[in-house]
Amino acid sequence: MMSDRDLDLMKAALAELSRLKDAAEHSRHILGRLYNTALEEWAGRLGLDPIQLNQFVPTR
Repeated sequence: MMSDRDLDLMKAALAELSRLKDAAEHSRHILGRLYNTALEEWAGRLGLDPIQLNQFVPTR
């Protein structure tokens, strides 16, 4: 079970990563790199594998 702090971190991560992922899919190389960097940073903070976290990130 996730603590309230972990749940808040996960919500923040998914919100940020969702915006970046949408932008990266329709943009140039630099936004893709920014998304990957943010994904790795959030995954580290949440104790998740970046690939696993990426699967949770919603897209439009």
